[in-house]
Amino acid sequence: MTPSNFRPLQNRLAELTDTRAEDWFLFMRARHGMATVYQTLHQCFGQGTVTTQAYTCVTAVNPILVAGLKPEYGDIDPDSIALVPDEAPLHAQTRAVVWQNTFGILADSKAALLRSRVRGTQAIFLEDSAHCVGSMVRDSQGEPLADISVHSFGVEKLLPTKFGGAIWINPCLEERSPQHQRFVKELRAACAGVRSPQSREEKAMHRYFNQVRMLNHLPRAFSAPLRQRLIKTDRFLAPIIPREQQGKLDRVPALPSKWVADQALSQLKNIEDTRRRRQQVQHIYQEKLTRRLQIPADIRDSQALVRFPLFVNGAPSENAAERLFSFLREKGYYPGRWYRPALFPGVKDYELYNLDPEFSDLPNTRRLIESVINLPTQESIARAQEIVALVNQWAEDNC
Repeated sequence: MTPSNFRPLQNRLAELTDTRAEDWFLFMRARHGMATVYQTLHQCFGQGTVTTQAYTCVTAVNPILVAGLKPEYGDIDPDSIALVPDEAPLHAQTRAVVWQNTFGILADSKAALLRSRVRGTQAIFLEDSAHCVGSMVRDSQGEPLADISVHSFGVEKLLPTKFGGAIWINPCLEERSPQHQRFVKELRAACAGVRSPQSREEKAMHRYFNQVRMLNHLPRAFSAPLRQRLIKTDRFLAPIIPREQQGKLDRVPALPSKWVADQALSQLKNIEDTRRRRQQVQHIYQEKLTRRLQIPADIRDSQALVRFPLFVNGAPSENAAERLFSFLREKGYYPGRWYRPALFPGVKDYELYNLDPEFSDLPNTRRLIESVINLPTQESIARAQEIVALVNQWAEDNC
């Protein structure tokens, strides 16, 4: 597939972000773009670490491991659910620092503080915008803060698309040093050299929606083994596969198909409507949910959240978040557990991920993981109001 096939989507991403189309590169999945970035970092800057957060998906950390780099975790701010700017690990061996716009929360001023620290080193400032495609953290002049910004069109993100991702390379990064100039040149070449999807991958992407519907309607005794067989034969491209809970990438990085790019473009043309609908729902949550529950203070009406996070106060032994989750499920509503456990949906070998399972140096991370539940923002206004009433009822009885 030639780059011209992707030009309309690149143009739309550039239009949404006030950037240049030639600085956008597309992938089958956002994690493939991250892997390409980290692999190029390793080649250009050598062995080192990547500062990130444990309150994230395992697919955001695997690209670090696959590239031969080492994840190093900083604690998170409960209001932004991103790294605490003045505490994030940063030293001579740091190759990148990841700012995650968790759930779509854009805490620009805090991101700017961390970026200012990064600029005193060789590290790059990588923005994970997987939850808010087309949005970036910006400085006081409105310029993007990121050196690299990662966006997703994947499952359970802002758009109803199921595949696709993109990275943006800030052209100003070349001006930092000759080594950064080499990095940008090699990264562009690596992105241009990513393979096209194989025929079976293209077919699986087309069939995904119907496969999920079929698997969800089968009894678990039949659906679980069938799902595994389909995954092993590359006929079902699950959002996360078992090997990804073992420090590996789902597959060699690939481009999206033309069909995937067309689907993303179609949805991005109407993204303002999508954002508006989600903003209406999250406004109801923010205004009407009881303050017995903790709501991140950096949530703003101008943001469009993919999920609305709540933190349920109480001792870990009470398992309050899981009890609220079960209460809502029993009433016919579908909250989420992101990111409980850490490196969601969890890993068995914490040592492989260089993560202390006790979170001894990450007290905020530990508390938020133990207490999180997130509410859907793609609901109707009526259902959102029903969810609020149920959550407030539960909190009145249990908090």
